[in-house]
Amino acid sequence: ETDSSRAPETGGMATELFNKQQTIQLRHRHIGPSCKVFFSKDPLKIIRAQGQYMYDENDTKFLDCINNVAHVGHSHPDVVQAAVRQMELLNTNSRFLHDNLVQYAKQLTATLSPKLSVCYFVNSGSEANDLALRLARQYTGHQDIITLDHAYHGHLTSLIDISPYKFRELPSGGQKEFVHVAPSPDIYRGRYREDHPDPASAYAGEVNLLIQEAQKKGRKVAMMLVSRRESKS
Repeated sequence: ETDSSRAPETGGMATELFNKQQTIQLRHRHIGPSCKVFFSKDPLKIIRAQGQYMYDENDTKFLDCINNVAHVGHSHPDVVQAAVRQMELLNTNSRFLHDNLVQYAKQLTATLSPKLSVCYFVNSGSEANDLALRLARQYTGHQDIITLDHAYHGHLTSLIDISPYKFRELPSGGQKEFVHVAPSPDIYRGRYREDHPDPASAYAGEVNLLIQEAQKKGRKVAMMLVSRRESKS
């Protein structure tokens, strides 16, 4: 199903295996429908990226304001070269000793408070949030979670349960009894806006009310999970 009508791209352009319509058809056939694309009526086909820009199959340049993966820009040469060097040497798990693991932990914790001196390295945001959930529950002995409205914390079952952005779409009823949803501290469209004399205290008060209501029901909160940025419906 390769589109042979398109000549191979050169000059920094990635080569397309299929034209856009074929890519859409193959995605519908082989990728689960719950894995949604942006701009579903006319999805972007991104074939390469550099720095802060992404490029489609026509070499149209888009300023990337949405990716949460490329922290130093796409295809950063230092990152690419470091990854290549390491994969040429070794790619295995952390159950073996290796200097890079402890060196990175040492350098990272040097930038933090002395109390934050232990690292758990993970492979995704979902894994990190699930681990945070487990640590909080293990440490406190409590089960309940406070989350913000519209929040999305990951695709694991444990995280769908505490992500209003996702659990409200479920046919099974959505919110579990151990989940407490606080209003998003949005001073533009939220409950308390920029004309409020003290919106920060007002939003904090909403969280305090949730804690009190949980305690009245004999429940105790293990943690509050807050995203730096939220998914908006």
